[in-house]
Amino acid sequence: MRRSFALLFALVLAVALLPGIAAADTRVGGSVVVDGNQTGDVSAAGGTVVVTGTVDGDLRVYGGDVRIAEGAEVTGIVRAYGGDVYLNGTVGGNALAYAGSVTLGESGSVDRSFGAVAGDVTIAGTVGGDANVFAGRTTLAETAVVEGGLTYGGELVDEGGTVEGITQGTSDLALVPPLDPLLTIFGVFMFVGDLLLGVLLVYAAPKFADAAARTVWSEPFRTAGTGLLAVVGTALAVVVLAVTLVGLPLAVALLALALVCAWVAAVYGQYAVGAWALSYTDYDNRYLAVVIGVVAVTVLGFLPYVGPLLQAVVFLLGAGVVALGARRIYELVSRNRGGLAEI
Repeated sequence: MRRSFALLFALVLAVALLPGIAAADTRVGGSVVVDGNQTGDVSAAGGTVVVTGTVDGDLRVYGGDVRIAEGAEVTGIVRAYGGDVYLNGTVGGNALAYAGSVTLGESGSVDRSFGAVAGDVTIAGTVGGDANVFAGRTTLAETAVVEGGLTYGGELVDEGGTVEGITQGTSDLALVPPLDPLLTIFGVFMFVGDLLLGVLLVYAAPKFADAAARTVWSEPFRTAGTGLLAVVGTALAVVVLAVTLVGLPLAVALLALALVCAWVAAVYGQYAVGAWALSYTDYDNRYLAVVIGVVAVTVLGFLPYVGPLLQAVVFLLGAGVVALGARRIYELVSRNRGGLAEI
């Protein structure tokens, strides 16, 4: 397994470095120094990569720390994947860095766009285009000049730098469509679905529905406690199975089954509420109990604080009914070796 992983990693790394290999120089080592004048693209991988000369092309760096010294120049694009990245020279194209920290020094300049994903980013030099930064902390130094716009994610510390375009945080951007209409549509579908499922359950197993309602009324605490244990036990089983490669498919199957059972449990809980409400009247209609229960629990669920708590209790009652019913079926099957046909 380890040998296969190593071969796969080597293949991926080779593919990633292929453009640089084909076009120009590829350097690998614990410490890589690119000095003098290099014509063509350069790909470097090492613990520390230092550029002190001129690269007439693109620079791709895969290493620990990356340093483009003051006076050094890369005429093309810089892509750096390392621990810390320091850009104190000139980049003629775009600069993109994924690192622990990224610094564009006072003497550094990026003629086109600058992008960084890091723990912290400092911009003290010049960016000829837009700057897009996603970091825990972004510092815009007094000497910084961004000729385009600045988009940042995380905390921005503006020490007086110049941004000629718009400065905006990612929280100001509409990255996803409004969720309220989607949630409303989903809620309507779930309401109709609960009604249809409730009618189907009552039609298919009317005696079980009556027994479920009686169980909830007579032993609410035991039923809710059983439901809580069933929910916690199922969640733990999914987690335990998911941590192993062999058990992952079983975890997915168990989770899908649990979601279906959870929906059934919620509907049985709503039915029990509707049947309890009808018990104070002269009406005795299972389908009417379904409608009353679904409507009542849905409407009361909009109440702040109390509503979600009420829905949780109703769900646990339904989960207890499903768990007790499953255990009863298991006991009957165990007693009758002939299977379900003899029950």
